[in-house]
Amino acid sequence: MTLPSVPRTPKRPFNARNVTRSRWFIFAGIAGAAIFLVAITGGRGSSSLRSKSQSSAGAAADIKSSNNAAPAAAPVPILYLRSGLKMPAVGYGTCCRKSAKGEAIYHSTRIYLKNGGRLIDTAMAYGNHREIGQAVADSGIDRSEIWITSKIAPGKVKSYDVCLSAVDGILKELGTTYIDLLLIHSQKLGKELTIELWRGLIETKRLGKVKAIGVSNFNRGEIEDIAMASGEWPEANEIQQHPWSSKAWKDLTQWHKEKGIATIAYTSLGGSRFHRSEGGTIWPDTLTKIAQKHSATEAQVLLKWALKKDIAVIPGSGSKKHIKENLLLPLFDLSDSEASDIEGTDAPEAWWDPERGPNKNNDEEALKAWAKRKYG
Repeated sequence: MTLPSVPRTPKRPFNARNVTRSRWFIFAGIAGAAIFLVAITGGRGSSSLRSKSQSSAGAAADIKSSNNAAPAAAPVPILYLRSGLKMPAVGYGTCCRKSAKGEAIYHSTRIYLKNGGRLIDTAMAYGNHREIGQAVADSGIDRSEIWITSKIAPGKVKSYDVCLSAVDGILKELGTTYIDLLLIHSQKLGKELTIELWRGLIETKRLGKVKAIGVSNFNRGEIEDIAMASGEWPEANEIQQHPWSSKAWKDLTQWHKEKGIATIAYTSLGGSRFHRSEGGTIWPDTLTKIAQKHSATEAQVLLKWALKKDIAVIPGSGSKKHIKENLLLPLFDLSDSEASDIEGTDAPEAWWDPERGPNKNNDEEALKAWAKRKYG
């Protein structure tokens, strides 16, 4: 049996950098016109420019006029899924930390939305659907403007029928009539049962309960198997991805592009086991120097690294400061040499935790389909 052909890519390019750059070209053109008007009017009127995204996020978008001025925040880039759906490329992760449950996740989600964030990544396994749904409802933002990604838990959902029921349960907990993107959280059930769950997701999409479907923690062979069995390719794969991911997992993201599969990166900043220090001394010197060059933090540079490669990010934090830092990224692009330099340096020591660190998924796990591996 041959693999099903990948549906035609929509006219809009699947490329976060293209979108960001096109917005920046427009932004720069408007800025140039404004500067010209200020010059011919002797400086009367406002010299401040904001893009639509920056204004809604409350980010300072003044044109930088001195070394002391805060750098402008870039508009949140968009990834176009294969179907043409527009997915925000900088989301909010809600997994694997004490602040990701109960009242804490409700308030932090409100902070994220208030500052212009529009993608929330959750899952059955996280146990926070109700709080997130309430935060969305209380935000005053139209549901159509907010992208919600959730995931089916293979540990609890082990058949086609249970999958359909589980989706209804997620909708009820979130208080919404549809999910923007629904993923199978892992391939832990093995080939046959996972294919059954995949067919369940296809059905929920047909019924209009889900707009797009995908997978998480799958490798190439696993994706090919479910596509061959069902005739439908996933639109996204959420995996660990950062400068120090193993080569095979990095290669997978390139294959994703060929197949029109969006890559969504979790653990971009090290995950719950990695804690940033205010002094920044735990970051590699190379990363710190690049961050200083761009008037950014090390965390922002790591997020920019992913966006440069057309990878969506979902950093999570319970801190208002870090939520804004992760969302309102400065207006700069990493050069190819800077990205390469970051990848060539050593990762922070805490990132090498063999149990939960972001390097736990190695090359063998990226290459061998349906092998047991650890998650979280």
